[in-house]
Amino acid sequence: MAVENRLSFQGIKTNSVFDRTNLVTIKNMARPYEDNLEEWSGSSSLEFQQLVDRIIAARLAGLPVIWSMGAHVIKNGLSRYIIELVRHGFLTHVSGNGATSIHDFELAFLGETSEDVARSIEDGSFGMWEETGSYMNEAVQQGVQLGLGYGASLYKYLSDYPEKFPYYDDCVFVQCQKYGVPYTCHISIGTDIIHQHPTVEFAALGAASGEDFRLMSRSVEGMQAGGVFLNFGSAISGPEIFLKCLALARNRGLPMSGITAANFDIVSVPAGGKLQDTDPSYHYRPRRVFIDRLNEIGGMGCLFPGLHQQTIPALFHALLLKKEKQGVEFPEISTIPNTPIAGDNQVTMFPVSMRNSRLHVEALSELGYGKESASTPGMGSLNGPEFDDFIKRLWTARNNDCRVLVSVGSNMVGSGVNRYLADLIKRGYITHLAVTGAACSQDIELAVCGRAEELEEGYLQAGKLGMWKEAGDILHRALSEGLAEGKGYGQSLIAYAGKHPQSFPYIEESLLGACARYGIPYTCHITIGTDDIQLHPDSNFAEQAKASGYDFQSYCHSVANLEGGVFINFGSAVTGPEVFLKALSISRNLQHQVHHITTANFDIVKLGDYSKKVGYEDWDYYYRPRKNIIHRPTSLGGKGFHWEGLHSDTVPAVWKALASMEKQAEGMRCNHIKESETQ
Repeated sequence: MAVENRLSFQGIKTNSVFDRTNLVTIKNMARPYEDNLEEWSGSSSLEFQQLVDRIIAARLAGLPVIWSMGAHVIKNGLSRYIIELVRHGFLTHVSGNGATSIHDFELAFLGETSEDVARSIEDGSFGMWEETGSYMNEAVQQGVQLGLGYGASLYKYLSDYPEKFPYYDDCVFVQCQKYGVPYTCHISIGTDIIHQHPTVEFAALGAASGEDFRLMSRSVEGMQAGGVFLNFGSAISGPEIFLKCLALARNRGLPMSGITAANFDIVSVPAGGKLQDTDPSYHYRPRRVFIDRLNEIGGMGCLFPGLHQQTIPALFHALLLKKEKQGVEFPEISTIPNTPIAGDNQVTMFPVSMRNSRLHVEALSELGYGKESASTPGMGSLNGPEFDDFIKRLWTARNNDCRVLVSVGSNMVGSGVNRYLADLIKRGYITHLAVTGAACSQDIELAVCGRAEELEEGYLQAGKLGMWKEAGDILHRALSEGLAEGKGYGQSLIAYAGKHPQSFPYIEESLLGACARYGIPYTCHITIGTDDIQLHPDSNFAEQAKASGYDFQSYCHSVANLEGGVFINFGSAVTGPEVFLKALSISRNLQHQVHHITTANFDIVKLGDYSKKVGYEDWDYYYRPRKNIIHRPTSLGGKGFHWEGLHSDTVPAVWKALASMEKQAEGMRCNHIKESETQ
């Protein structure tokens, strides 16, 4: 495989954040003791009252109450509520994703945040803010040199340069750490605007966020006799990181009993009953983690639908009222036990041969024998005029030698359609394959062990969840060797497989093998703390992030050359669309004319009328593919599509439609030859 081109970020033009129009301002930030509260119907439910009681009881017993959130908690102006929850002693650990820390950071020095993405993505100015990118990268890089995690690095930076941050007192990560409460930040490589800045160092970002994952693991270990985990609006990384921390604790033999986990989100998902994997609600991570997995170890999960500006004030005031009525004071926060950090060499790994797996290599679908394509209610079927239009665009892109970039999420490999994707790669319909960290782990397992995707039930209780040896052994060696030669994540794996073919007996059936065989880029885009291989004792977060950062630059090179081409996303609800949007902004910022592109999203999610304008109160607004794949990338030309269905339906449907078009084209060519011969 040829060395992949990487897009250099050195030519990126940044602008001052002080010249930016912002959608959120500190002047409109909620005031916990003054504002009129928005009514939330769930506040009167017995389940909510029980949660309030459990939080109070946990804190009186000196047990952890951990808060996890997505960025819209800050964007909705609720920072002061979190600060007050910390100040009153209700919370013992606060965590967020990368975007959460960025909005919090911008509010601290600017008093405003949240740019108009729809406008700025068109001219390449989206996310290209000098102060945000330079200050935050500098903070992390300085902190890593001192052995600090991400949250601690930001806190130290603001404390060292108070003159830069006039709104210091309203910064969540500052106030948490002033009160002795850990604040941790859990990032995904290539998804945050500071990853677009010329000064970015992905190894430093990975090392800092990796340290925060270890800190979160220790806080979760403090729940061995109970505690409460609260998750607000983080649909994937929050619950997944919590699950991985639980897995580490159970692997070390800790009981982790009596834990309560509560999810607050605009999404309404049933909490009861056993769901099939054909149901979109089955794939909603908070339900799987907080209901199904936590139940294995005697915990209790609950799901509360509602807007953050309703649920967070309701929870704060209910807790404050209960505390004042009881007249109690909580013990000093000490959620981090004096034990070695989970994630080091104490982890016990198990061979994949001991595991129940969703997919065995013998069960891979043969070409032409997939299920018939499913109908898409309200949007036509996968053989209707909209689908025909998309297939023609894909066909035309291939025939015009334009790029076709395909992104896949974690359920792709387990769905058994690798052979369809491999054949599309062979025939030039895919010129770059991007995978999430979880999808890569499963693909490596398939190549090495002939099986993939753990069937999770029972493994958390047994201390085996995610603790599978072979893929981690190989992946970490491959990354170390590859980085020494300047290779990225995917290149390192391909090179290692080429040197050690005996270790990859099933590589011909893997997506990695198909990309290597036909010479196209295979890039991996990771989230720190969510993937099984990151539980491995050899896990090096700095190396993983650096390698994934190289892959992000390779990905950006493909996007910069995507004019007239196609981007397809299969089932990656956050990483896929976020990485694509950031890469598109970088490309346009560097003056690459990427305007006329076709984008398509395939997912089990029922999106409905995706052409309709929606607002903050609509769930559709928060579904990243809707904004980042269907609408924003095509505002300057092209067209965006969405179809619902399982991968076992949609991938074969795409393959069959292209095969049919090829057959028609061949028939027309033969007829043309015959006509020419008779003349």
